[in-house]
Parts: sequence; C-alpha cells; structure tokens
Amino acid sequence: MKINKEPELKYNNSGSKTKIKVQNLTKSFSGITVLNKINLEFISGEIHGLVGQNGAGKSTLGKIIGGHYQSSSGEIFLNDNLIQKWSSKIALDNGIAMIHQELALVPGMTVYDNIFLGIEENKFGILGKKNINLFNKLEKNIGFNLDPNQKVSNLRIADQQKVEIVRALARNAKVIIMDEPTSSLTNDEVIKLHDLMNRLKNAGYLIIYVSHFLDAIIEVCDKVSILRDGSLIRSSKIQDETKTSIVEAMLGTKEEIAFPSKIKDRPFGKKILELTNLETKNGVNDVNLKIYAGEIVGLLGLVGSGRTEILRSIFGIDTIKKGSLKYESKKVNFKKVEDAIKKGIVMIPEDRRKLGLVFTQNTKSNISITNLEIISKNQVINNQKENELVKELISLLDIKPTSLDGNIAFYSGGNQQKVLFAKWIFNSPKLILLDEPTRGIDVGAKRKIYELINNLSSKGVAILLVSSELEEVMGLADRAYLIKNGKTINEIIPKNVTIDNVLFELFDAKKVINE
Repeated sequence: MKINKEPELKYNNSGSKTKIKVQNLTKSFSGITVLNKINLEFISGEIHGLVGQNGAGKSTLGKIIGGHYQSSSGEIFLNDNLIQKWSSKIALDNGIAMIHQELALVPGMTVYDNIFLGIEENKFGILGKKNINLFNKLEKNIGFNLDPNQKVSNLRIADQQKVEIVRALARNAKVIIMDEPTSSLTNDEVIKLHDLMNRLKNAGYLIIYVSHFLDAIIEVCDKVSILRDGSLIRSSKIQDETKTSIVEAMLGTKEEIAFPSKIKDRPFGKKILELTNLETKNGVNDVNLKIYAGEIVGLLGLVGSGRTEILRSIFGIDTIKKGSLKYESKKVNFKKVEDAIKKGIVMIPEDRRKLGLVFTQNTKSNISITNLEIISKNQVINNQKENELVKELISLLDIKPTSLDGNIAFYSGGNQQKVLFAKWIFNSPKLILLDEPTRGIDVGAKRKIYELINNLSSKGVAILLVSSELEEVMGLADRAYLIKNGKTINEIIPKNVTIDNVLFELFDAKKVINE
C-alpha cells in the first residue's frame, strides 16, 4: 500500500479550515454517564486544550472524536457534514489521528516499522525508498533523534511517545489528538514538543491537547475547555483564564493546590533501608542512601539519571554487582521480586497498564491478587473476608466506581492508580517504592494520592519516591537525594532549598546549599 502525500508542516493551501463539532454528545459505560450532552467546536489553526479531573471525561471525549469509542447519543460533524459511521480507521482516513496516553505500539518491532506499520511502500516484499525519505524528512523537521532501527521495547516511555507523534504525521493527519503526551518527557523535550505543536498550528493543523499539566496548557493553547463530572463547565480563550481559575472550575471549589502539611520535626522510626556503594548492570553506579520508618525520601534527577533503576535494584528486578543493600539492618540481595514482597517491600511502577494492573480482571481481583494467602485457608479463598477487605480499601482510597466487580479498563487514570495503591497496601508493607505515582492524573486525583502517601508515612511506612515533577518530590519528601549518571551526588532537605538550586546542580551549573 502506498503512503499519502509526504506531510510537510503545511497542508491547507486552499485556505479552507477543518472543523469538528460535537453536539449533545453523551457517553455511558455500564450505566455510568461519563459525558453528558457536550457541545463544543474545534477549528484548524488552533491548539485546543481539554482539562478536568480524572473521570471528568476529557480523554473519553478525545477518544470519541478519534473514533476509538462510539458515543451513546449526540452527533459529530466534520466540516459541517454529519458523521453517520465512525471508527479509528475512518477517522484516520479523514485526517484525524490520536496519540493515546497508554501507548499502542508493537514492542517487538523497530521504531521505523512501528511508524510505517500498515502504510508500508513495498514491491515484492522489499521496502521502497519513499518510506525512508519520509522518515528522514520528519526527523529533520521534528528533531526527536529517534534511531529507526531501535526496538520499541528498549525505549523509555518518553521516546515511545515520540514514535507515536511521528506515526501520526507519517499518516498525513491534519487533526492530532494528544492525550497526556508530556507526562514522561523532560523539560527540554516538552519545549521541543510545544514548538512542534505551534509550527503545526501555524501550518493549519488542529491540535486537541488533553493534559493535566496546567502550566503547559496555559503556555501553548489558544483555547481551553474545562470538564467536570462529564459536563462542560466552560470553553474560553486562554488569555481569559489563569491557573487558579482553571483549577477552581475543575474542582468546583476555590481550594488551592497544596501538599499535605507535615508535623514539624516529627521523629522517625528505625532504619529500614541502607544502600552503600551500590552498583548494578543496568545503570546504578555508586549509590548511597538510607531511609527510616515513617520517612518519605525522594530521588531527584533528570530522565535517564538512574532513579528508576535504583528502585528496581532494591525490588530484586535488577542484579546487584557491587556494594551492599541492608534491609532492617540485615544485608540482603533479593534474587527475585517475590523475596522482596515477602519481606514487606512493594513497588508501584511507572507504567500501571503494562506492569501494575490486570485489565482482564475486575477491581476486587486486582486488589487481592498479590495477597491471596491472607484471604485463603487450605488454598480456598474466603470470599466474605476478601469482599470486606477490598471494600475497606475502596472506601479508604475513594476509588470510583465503588463496585467490587468494576471494569478497571474504563476507570479514569486516577482511579486506576488508586486501585494499584490498594493492591500493594493490602498487606501492610514496610517499604513502598513509588515510581511516578501521579503520572497521567489530574490535580484532584493527585491531592488524594498525596494525602494517601502522607497518611502511610504517618503510620510508619517508609516511602522512596521517584517523580519527574520536581515540585512533587520537594513538596512530599522529608529528605531527598540528587541522582546523576546512576550516582547519588548530594543529599538535601527539600524545605531548605529551592527547585532552581536543585536544577542548577543537576545541570552542573551551581551547587545546592543546605541552609
């Protein structure tokens, strides 16, 4: 099959605009309404932001426009033509592509093959030069520095997101729906992405930008539409909004975004974990840190600095080559994850879809799956005990819907993350390793997660936190270590330093001074 015309950053030569209009759009899952009579218009030549708490319906709206979901009622118009039949393929054929928060790539294939999958130009099974020339042209325009021969499974999430973006452009999409595209990108990569979005907008493309990063929305969008509980609160020009006004509309209150307050100078318990000159085969190189019961310790570093690899070495995923790991004052070297779990160590991974949850199982099964021994006798599950414990966790974490049999595939990102937390705190762990615990969730859901983290630490649980949002680590952690090239380069007390100083040190520009 031959590809469409090579996409330059220009397509609207005629001056005509692409317009998408949704009218009284409603969507329900299992009897629960997630979108309620939405009326909105999107026009090419603009970046239109969709914001709201997790569960507000913003991603669902994007997926309906992209043809991945069918609406329950209401109408969609494309260039004033009522759409009678719609699917992701038909949408793509009409120039509408969606980049999902949960990426849809083929892990075993290369970057190049993923980009041109389904639109390969070949003759007798041999790829032609047109695809190669197009890849080179896109790479030159975008500057993502992707290796076309690299397997997608070996890429970090940030680079996989780049592959999705190039894939959409390779299909000559004129409307690109981006669902949380910056959640795993560095600041420099976000700047590049925003620059690309602006160039696409100026060339006549329409970008629908779903994000919980309000600073990014304000910086790059022309319009913003705010959703709450499935309803459209308002749609405004971005210059008419502020971060505070958007948050108030999202939450329905005038509450400020804040981290839970801490008890001043509260004492911590015994030393839970100590790493000394730790080195692994996967990027950890001379790491030294310690953490006490009830303490929240953060790892601050740039993407690729080795933060996640430190968590993996503690959890028994990556093999320790040198140095020592002491847990509760005893030297250990977990050979497998099960050994760490039995000792009271759990890990909440960055990618909840691939590494955290089982999407073919319901809420109850996902929460109890790692704790069957607690609710079983003679290998027979006590259903009453299971139901009681799961209900208690659903209530404690405010998971919605509250059904034990809920289909988590249709849960918002924030509620999926709460289910993941429930799964691991089911058996009262002593140490929790958190890798990007609020990735892809909104400000309201973040507040709930922050409160949960704080409550767990107040009950004596030690927490080791990794987050690309420096404000998150600085706001939650009692202490933090700066990580660079797989090494711990400094230890700080977050309340005594500024984020600017941390960034200066990570970029070798200035030393952090503990006041």
